[in-house]
Amino acid sequence: MKKSIKLSALLASLLVSTAAMAAANQGYSVDGQNTNVIKNAYGECWRLPTTYDKARDGLVECGDREAPKPVVAAPAPAPAPAPAPAAPQYVTKNVSLSAEGLFQFNSAKIIEGNQQLNDLANSLKSDNQLKSVTITGHTDYLGSAKYNQALSEKRANAVKDYFVSAGVPSDKITAIGKGESEAKLTAECTAKKFKKRADLIACLAGDRRFDVTVETAKQEQVK
Repeated sequence: MKKSIKLSALLASLLVSTAAMAAANQGYSVDGQNTNVIKNAYGECWRLPTTYDKARDGLVECGDREAPKPVVAAPAPAPAPAPAPAAPQYVTKNVSLSAEGLFQFNSAKIIEGNQQLNDLANSLKSDNQLKSVTITGHTDYLGSAKYNQALSEKRANAVKDYFVSAGVPSDKITAIGKGESEAKLTAECTAKKFKKRADLIACLAGDRRFDVTVETAKQEQVK
């Protein structure tokens, strides 16, 4: 009895398999095994005179249906471009130096040994982020406006030459003179009505100066 059941199951399995193969080859002549499509000498499949859906039942090997196109993976997205480097941020520093001890009265020749000027020159030379240096010369009101303008320009250029000789790039330095146009002590000192000219000259010393404006890249603190 058990053998009979096993044989029945085997036959049923074969029938299902054969039916599936026949369905797979529907519309074509097949060999005795019902698995291979019969072809002529030119490799063409023998088709049965039956109606069948080529789109559904046609075989690729017989040219009745296109082979499924391979699935092409989408290309990986291009890496994001590196962010552009941030433009440097610049800070401005202003230094005002007295002409006293640096120039003699009515002179544009620098007196050697001025430590403050030496320190400033060394600081500018060692600043590898330096963008620009502007030197502005000033005078007191004594003398003609034309003379004071020329003297302020000569003194500003003398300081520029000093910085260049110390190693500061000349193309980053601008020297200008403003003469007596920004003198601040004129009213105060004339109001004191000094009897001696030397006392008036001493009172006006603060107007005989030059300003140095330094523009340099901002130094970010490393964390």
